[in-house]
Amino acid sequence: MLQLLTHMHKIVLILLWIVGATTFINASSIDIHEPEYDVRIEQVECDEFIVPRDSASLDSLICYKMAENHIPGLTSMAIRDGQILWNQSYGYAVLEDSMPVADTTIFYLGSVSKTATGVALMQVWENYPFDLGDDVSDYLTFTVRNPLYPDSVITIRMIMTHMSSINDNYDILGPLNIQGDSPIPLGYFLEQYLVPGGEYYSPDNYNPWPPATQDDYCNVAAALAGYLVETVADSFPIWCHDSLFEILSMNETSYFLVDLDTSNIAMPYHWDGSTHVPYGHIGKPYYPCGTLRTSSNQLARFLVAFMQYGLIDDTVRILDSATVELMTTPQYPILNPEQGLFWYRKFLDGRWIWGHQGVFDGIRTRIAFDRSNNTGAIVLTNGEDISSVTQITIALLNYAAQFGVAEKESRAAMPSMVRLFQNCPNPFHSVTNIRFVLPEADDISLKIYNVIGQEVRTLVDHKLEAGEHKIVWNAGGIPSGVYYYRLSTGDQSRTKRTILLN
Repeated sequence: MLQLLTHMHKIVLILLWIVGATTFINASSIDIHEPEYDVRIEQVECDEFIVPRDSASLDSLICYKMAENHIPGLTSMAIRDGQILWNQSYGYAVLEDSMPVADTTIFYLGSVSKTATGVALMQVWENYPFDLGDDVSDYLTFTVRNPLYPDSVITIRMIMTHMSSINDNYDILGPLNIQGDSPIPLGYFLEQYLVPGGEYYSPDNYNPWPPATQDDYCNVAAALAGYLVETVADSFPIWCHDSLFEILSMNETSYFLVDLDTSNIAMPYHWDGSTHVPYGHIGKPYYPCGTLRTSSNQLARFLVAFMQYGLIDDTVRILDSATVELMTTPQYPILNPEQGLFWYRKFLDGRWIWGHQGVFDGIRTRIAFDRSNNTGAIVLTNGEDISSVTQITIALLNYAAQFGVAEKESRAAMPSMVRLFQNCPNPFHSVTNIRFVLPEADDISLKIYNVIGQEVRTLVDHKLEAGEHKIVWNAGGIPSGVYYYRLSTGDQSRTKRTILLN
């Protein structure tokens, strides 16, 4: 039965890739004014994915979900007890250039950014005397009040828990989303949006209920939390760099494109039913809520530090343990028992999982951790299927809990024989990854052959150290068809079959 299912999956994959032959159109044809979503809403039934996952089935699941839902690129990590047990990347960061995804590829995080914004504000809270129950207006040069309830204070706790009654009015916000970094200063935007008479003000910028009486996901309120870092302590970008990213060695992490190598940023894409359409790199004036960009290997440092109650590498501390505990405690348990300070929890696969999703044009992301067994997961994509991201996240957590440690120890022991894995993606368009494990340092060759046995390309022909290796095969200029890749050492040889679709 398992073999039959595997063959069926391969057939479906081939059909999906054929149907999904990709072309491109200019990013200017994309509407970047669409509203964002309450990312806390789960949009997937996960029953079929709660089974334990070893590395082979996890790899197959990721490849299948990417092909099924037209996800161009994905990077994934599974963590347990502070160790990275799984670190695999798939597909393309930039389809037009056939640029493969790696764990160093920078992704737009969307609302996962709020977790870093929250940590930054709580760092300020630890260093400066203010209370989460304070009126947010006490720390601003303007007053923030719902005009329908002018006597009701909007507190710092409320803006960190989506209880402020501030509303994301996308008739106003949508046109402010632009290609590149927004030129509108954060403080100016917030005052003009929140204060009656402002350039971006509308009565619809507030909800028709009092603060702390109803939960309503709000990006502008999250941006206001970022601005509090500026008004209480220092420039928000400078504080984040100096007090968070730099000390975690997240050296390619920023809310702004100007600080990053844009050639290494994954392009966000929309699948319109026949083609992948690039959105371009979008900025917004309320940036603390969603424009953070980083790579999975850097984000893992942040997640591990938070999972370990603020401490990483035994000496690097980003928060006090009691502060992390506070951030992962429901603040309004009657109104929303799942919401902490920006971080929120979901009951998935029979357990409470803390973390955050990111949903925006051309990206779906998630970070998650399970306190019960100290496992964590990261999934970053430049596609638009959040269900797949959730399913893969659960599979990663299951892998970390049940298979990851044993497989890592097995890898550390080093097999006595060469291991060659199936390339991924497969079938593929232009670029694919080939993984293999060497039990000892050896002279190896990795060559590509066509169906009649003619050598097409040599990928490796030199000595490599013992351990796991991943080789990127760029098949540009080679016609579509069935090919074989052969790994040869002094006394062993392994061959696998792959399909190239151009």
